[in-house]
Amino acid sequence: MFTLHFDCPHIHSRADFYHQLRQQYATDYLFGDSLDALWDWLTGEIPLPVTCYFHQSQPQQLAPDHPLSAIVALFYEAREEEPDLYHIIVEQADSE
Repeated sequence: MFTLHFDCPHIHSRADFYHQLRQQYATDYLFGDSLDALWDWLTGEIPLPVTCYFHQSQPQQLAPDHPLSAIVALFYEAREEEPDLYHIIVEQADSE
């Protein structure tokens, strides 16, 4: 099983997300930093099954206006199409 880990406290933009993704998955497959390109990668290039961890997410990162929200939603959409192949774990940051 392929596993990805995203450190949410360091994701403030889509560029931050794509930087973390590219650090974990080196490929000749070139895709732009867009949701359409990410969808194509998720549904055609990524090794499956996959588990994606979004570590230490803050509630505001899942609000509709935050860049990470649309990315997480896209992962969930892929899981809707193939529930046995996509495992998404969104861990909330500890409140102190």
